[in-house]
Amino acid sequence: MTQLNLISIVTMWSKINELSRQSLSQMQIALKLGISRDTVRRYQRMTEKEFESLVSSEFLRRKRKLEAFEGFIKQLLQDCPSLSAAQVHDRLKEHYPDLPEVSERTVYNTVCLVREREELPKVPECGRQMFKVPDCEYGEKAQVDFGEKILRTSKGGQVKVYFMVMALQRSRYKFVYLQNTPFTSKTTVYAHHLAFRYFGGMPRKVIYDQDRKMLVSENFGDYVMTGEFAKYVSAAGFEPVFCMPYDPASKGQSEAVVKYVKNNFLAGRTYVNMDSLNEEAIGWLSRTANAKANSTTRLIPAEEFKKEQPRLAHYAEAMDEPEMEAREYSVRKDNTLLYHSNFYSLPLGTYAGQGTKVMVVRNVDNNELEIYDPKDFSLITRHRVSPFRGQFINKDGHAGSRNRDILESERILRTFFNEWADDSLLSRFLKELHDNRPRYYRKSVTVMASLMTDYDKAAAHRLLEMFAEAKVYNANVMREMAARQADRMEAQPERRPVVADAAVRGADFTPEQRPISEYDDIINGEEEK
Repeated sequence: MTQLNLISIVTMWSKINELSRQSLSQMQIALKLGISRDTVRRYQRMTEKEFESLVSSEFLRRKRKLEAFEGFIKQLLQDCPSLSAAQVHDRLKEHYPDLPEVSERTVYNTVCLVREREELPKVPECGRQMFKVPDCEYGEKAQVDFGEKILRTSKGGQVKVYFMVMALQRSRYKFVYLQNTPFTSKTTVYAHHLAFRYFGGMPRKVIYDQDRKMLVSENFGDYVMTGEFAKYVSAAGFEPVFCMPYDPASKGQSEAVVKYVKNNFLAGRTYVNMDSLNEEAIGWLSRTANAKANSTTRLIPAEEFKKEQPRLAHYAEAMDEPEMEAREYSVRKDNTLLYHSNFYSLPLGTYAGQGTKVMVVRNVDNNELEIYDPKDFSLITRHRVSPFRGQFINKDGHAGSRNRDILESERILRTFFNEWADDSLLSRFLKELHDNRPRYYRKSVTVMASLMTDYDKAAAHRLLEMFAEAKVYNANVMREMAARQADRMEAQPERRPVVADAAVRGADFTPEQRPISEYDDIINGEEEK
C-alpha cells in the first residue's frame, strides 16, 4: 500500500466519523463521499484502537526504499553518532554506486527510524574545552575589532559605514570610531589615537585579530607588522598581541561590542555625514554603551572606568586626521574601471597598456567616485556611485572622446586647405565619407591628413577632387591613387609655355593651309622606301 493510500484511509476515517456525528445515515454518508454503504458500515464498526492497528500494519507492510541499506546506516551511526542525514547520504553514495534515486527527505526519515529503533541518539562532537580566564588588572588590556553596516541615507540611498571598536577588558569601557571607507593602516592608527585620547591614556597590551591592516606575518611570535602600524606602536609604547587565526573566542568582548554597535547604535539610524555620525556615536557611548550595567559583570562600565583610568599608561602622541586615502585600481583595456561589480567609463586613452592604474576616492557624502591620475594626482573624471550590480555607468563625453584624433585630423586638413565652410568641397567629402564608412571614418581621416600634407596645396586639391568625383572612401585606394598621380607627374617632361613676341602678337595673318593629298603622298612614299 502506498503512502497516498494510507493518507486516503486516514482521511476517510475522519470524514466518516465527522458525518456520523452529524446524525447522517449510512446511505447519506456513502452518497456524500462517493463510496459504498458496506465501506461506511465497516469503518463505523471499527474502534479507534482497531483503526490505529490497521494503519500500523499497512505502514509496516510497505517496503522502504532504503530498507536494504539500514544495516550499513546502523553501523555508521554506531561508529559516529554525530553524523547528519546529509553525511549519511553521501556515505551511501560513496559505498553503493547502484544506490536508488531517493530524496533527501527519504534518507532523513530512514536515519531517524534507525536511530529510534536502535536507540542511537545524535550526540554532538565534543568541541573545544573552554575555561574562564580570570579578570586582568585595571589598565592591563584592551581588545580591538572591526565591523561594517549598510545605512539608509537622508536622500533615500544606501551607504556602507566601517567602524573600529576598542574595549578596555577590565572595566568594559568602550570606544567606537566610524568612517565611510575601509580601514587602512593609516586610518587604523588614527582610530587608535582617538581611542586613547577618549580614554585619557592607554593600556599596556592591546589584543587583535591577525588583520592585514596591522600584521604582515605572525612569524612564530616575532610579529612582522605593517610599516605604518609598527611605527605607531613603537612611538606610543603599548604591546600588540595577535590572536591565533580563526579564534574569535579569545577576544569575545570586542566581538560583542561590534554586535552591540550594529544592533543598537546603528540599527535604524539615518546617515547624514560622517562628522554627525561620529558625534552621535560619542553621545551613544555616554548615555547607553558605557552607562548601562554589563550583562556579565553586572557593573556599570563608566563607574568601573573611574578605577581603571588612573592606571592607564600616559599617552602624549599628537596626530592630525589623515587625508582621504585613494585606492589603486587597474584600468581595463576597454577604458573602464571595475568597482563593486560595476563598470565605470574612463576617457578614451586612459588605458596605456597592461598595468595601467588609476587612484580612486569614494566620496560618500556626495555619493561619488573621484578618479585621479597616479602620476600627478590630477582629476580624470567623477561618477555617481550606482547602488546596483553588474551595471555599465557611462559618462557623456567619454564615448565621444574617441573623436579626439578625428577632430585633430580634421583640423589639420581644414587648416591645410583653408576650407572651413560647411559647403566647401572638403566638408562635403568628409560628410560623404562619414555617411558611407562610419566605422572606418577615424582611420580614413587620419590617412587623408597624412597623405594630403605631403603635396603642395594645388596638387592635394586635385587629389581631393578625384576622390570626390570617383567616390573613393577606402583609405588604401586613396593611397594608390595618390601614388599613381605622383608617378604620372614625375614621368611628364617639364613644359615651358610658348610666348609670342610682342610685335607678332598684334599682327594680322592667316596660316598656310596644305591639302590632305600631300600628307597621303608623304605617307605612301615613306612606306615604299
